[in-house]
Amino acid sequence: MTHFKIWTDGACSGNPGPGGWGALIEVDGQRREISGYQPETTNNIMELMACIEALKRTPEGADIDICSDSQYVVKGITEWMADWKKKAWKNSAGKPVKNITLWQTLDILCSKRKVIWSWVRGHIGHPENEICDRLAVEACQSRVGMNEL
Repeated sequence: MTHFKIWTDGACSGNPGPGGWGALIEVDGQRREISGYQPETTNNIMELMACIEALKRTPEGADIDICSDSQYVVKGITEWMADWKKKAWKNSAGKPVKNITLWQTLDILCSKRKVIWSWVRGHIGHPENEICDRLAVEACQSRVGMNEL
């Protein structure tokens, strides 16, 4: 099975406000950049959307390494989600998980792929993270719906 490497990032001008997301997908030495925009959103939603949209572009059963600078996303999927699911998608305070439909979509996508998650500190010069940050910011600023570069 083909191995994919994915890097993601989200951006928001105000929180909430207009937002963008970007992802870099690498397979067999080829790279593809994707991005998108939402007019009224949050940074966390854009971080989740970057992962969701990137994973949608991979086949079921694929081996994937995905790297995000969002601890919200990485901890959510690797640490918190199991408890949320046990508690009927409620958080530790007993309240509904924020962005539940996005988390559930991400959960379904991951359940059909072999995904390894990692976190990288943002804005420290990591080349792929910088590409994703640029894509997210450009999508936010250009206010363009969905782009594939």
